Amino acid sequence: MNESELLKLADLNLIEFWRESSKWIPNTEILETRETVFIDSGIDFPGCSLVFNLSEGPAEQPEEFLARAKAFFSGRKRGFSIILRSHRDQEIIQYCKDQKIFLVGDPLGMVLDGRAKGAEAPGGAELRWVNNAGGLKDFRAVAAESFMDLLFPLEVSEAYFTHAERVLSPFSILATVYFDGEPASCAMAMLSHGIGGVYWVGTTKKARGKGLAKYCVQEVSNKAIDMGAQKVVLQASIFGSPVYPKIGYREFSTYPHFICSSKTN
Repeated sequence: MNESELLKLADLNLIEFWRESSKWIPNTEILETRETVFIDSGIDFPGCSLVFNLSEGPAEQPEEFLARAKAFFSGRKRGFSIILRSHRDQEIIQYCKDQKIFLVGDPLGMVLDGRAKGAEAPGGAELRWVNNAGGLKDFRAVAAESFMDLLFPLEVSEAYFTHAERVLSPFSILATVYFDGEPASCAMAMLSHGIGGVYWVGTTKKARGKGLAKYCVQEVSNKAIDMGAQKVVLQASIFGSPVYPKIGYREFSTYPHFICSSKTN
């Protein structure tokens, strides 16, 4: 797999993750048109309703892209997120900045080319794979608490993991690390397009600083490889970006994330 192929597959896995996980929320609408994916979430929170550009050819004019996005969400009367690719969408990224659209973050796209290594299980830690509603409840508690630091309200994160029959699937790998018997860290991987993507990485506040997330991501990443993933990708927050290189991940791009009003004037 060359770097160009990696970039394309990483983009497709990211969008597939959002497509699939958005279906965990009742009343979500997903529309694909003109190489654009719109997700109107059943949760009224701008971090959950999204637009992605999938164009691989000549770029659409940035103002036209943004106008189409606003037109889609204005009828639904909600703000939305724009997730872009620094390796494809530079004109749109610059236009969003020029228009003073709020840049939430610029997560690092990182890839694992082989098996992860370097993280031993901390003393007192036990990793359990999530395969039932009880296990998912513990995963949800960890994810919801930890994602509050990324500005996701508790109830928003919790909503993604309410329906076990929607979340648990043969192509998703979820794990929770328990520390001294309590759920403390979590991570998941989603398989698609021949690769794996790691998402929903988090650790409860009182369990931080023990290497639990690094260990959990290592094990989830290797499980994805064991299940056939050629490579494993992730989008690292400011909390994860110093950690993942320690188990073998390297940077390949960034994914600027903007939040936009749907108002057209």
